[in-house]
Amino acid sequence: MSDYQIGLEQFTLFAQSIGIGFLIGLERERHDNKIAGVRAFTLIALAGALSGYIVTAGGWAIAPWILIALIVGTLVIAQHKSSAPEPDTTTVLASILTFVLGYILWLGPSFIPSALAIVVTAVLYFREELCDLPRRLSRQDIMSFFQFAAVAFILLPILPNQTYGPYQVINPYQVGWLVVLISGISLAGYIALRLLRGKSGLVIVGILGGLASTTATTLVYSRHSKSLPDFAKSAAVIILLSHLVLFARIAVIVTIVERSLLPFILPWIAGGLVAGLICLGVLMRSRAAMHHSLPELTVSNPTELKTALGFALGFSLVLLLSAWMHDVFQNAGGMSLHFYPA
Repeated sequence: MSDYQIGLEQFTLFAQSIGIGFLIGLERERHDNKIAGVRAFTLIALAGALSGYIVTAGGWAIAPWILIALIVGTLVIAQHKSSAPEPDTTTVLASILTFVLGYILWLGPSFIPSALAIVVTAVLYFREELCDLPRRLSRQDIMSFFQFAAVAFILLPILPNQTYGPYQVINPYQVGWLVVLISGISLAGYIALRLLRGKSGLVIVGILGGLASTTATTLVYSRHSKSLPDFAKSAAVIILLSHLVLFARIAVIVTIVERSLLPFILPWIAGGLVAGLICLGVLMRSRAAMHHSLPELTVSNPTELKTALGFALGFSLVLLLSAWMHDVFQNAGGMSLHFYPA
């Protein structure tokens, strides 16, 4: 890599740190009696990037600790001199996170700090909605969160990531991951439909389902349409929208991996998107004519663990059956080749 390319990459990281600080600081600027705003957060992110540059260049390893101590000390003094009736703890924590995000830009993939900066800004911006969230969730909703957390963060990590069975095709970790995926889509969609009403709830659930798994989305919401007839048109909108997102995903992946294939598949993708959008528009109009608001989605267990386990079991059986059929027909092919040589 030439000096010009190295310099350009380093300049990009510093510019990215400025963008991270500006984004988070812009949200903090909205509040009265703030102890740090756009300028302070931009400088904090830049200080984090500078400390990361010093460490990766083989410089003073203690530099990040000195800078973060100075920043926290400055914020504590500003808080002490502030006339606000309550301490601005959120700004202090957001400042520390901003410094860390600027620092880790130099330690790995740069898209991770940027994505985390967007998450931090969203958490800060939707403060009122998040504070009101526990009051809007029922006991069943909270228990569903506990169930999903137990499966995703306790059970899944301890599953062995190796193959078992007669044909060595059953991987417990992959099966567990499938359960987590389906349960997560079901729970996220349930919460989104509870908190959001009308078209916005359907659109968000459909897009999330398309980004995660169209198969799992189709499985979950087709079951809802069967058990809740009033929810059928809404479920159809979600499923169709998730498959439209899949078309866009295919186009993006092909563009990144092998751009020369794009002219060959673009007509098919464009045709599918146009036909799907027409059907989606018809479904949305038909649904709007029947319901002025989104029907209530009432389920006994939003995580759908039984459905997820059943689908994972069926998936495992399909893998086993495929391996068995491959073995049988491969042997049959070998026998025919043996008795009838060319």
